[in-house]
Amino acid sequence: MARHVGNVTLEQRVEDALGARMPEVDLLEFTLDGEMMRVVVDHPDGVDHDVCVAVTRALTDAGLLEEHGAEVWSPGPEPPMRRPEHFRRAIGRRVKLRTGEGAHRASHTGTLESVDESGVTVRGSSGVESVAFSDIRRARILEEPPG
Repeated sequence: MARHVGNVTLEQRVEDALGARMPEVDLLEFTLDGEMMRVVVDHPDGVDHDVCVAVTRALTDAGLLEEHGAEVWSPGPEPPMRRPEHFRRAIGRRVKLRTGEGAHRASHTGTLESVDESGVTVRGSSGVESVAFSDIRRARILEEPPG
């Protein structure tokens, strides 16, 4: 659920606030549940308590926590992907994509082979599938199996 202020969604306002204060932080996932924002971020040096505090401070300074609470999370072992550059960094890794909604909901799991301007190609147990970005509802990099 996106809240709009003018033509700008709350998600875009969060991304803008982080870009201005913490350009090295990458917003991987944004969800809004009632008045609580869940923000999943990544940082080149990893996400620790100090990064979460700094993200919260940036959101506070931008006035975004006046109407909403926030939970700031690290990406964990199966980080989400939401922008084409996230998918590009995952080429060659196992991924899980969820597409569609309701009765049309589907899951695609396999190795991410390629990314272009319109979508991705995944090689799974049923062969190679092309999935358009516009069809992807959720995407995660799967944790590598112990080797």
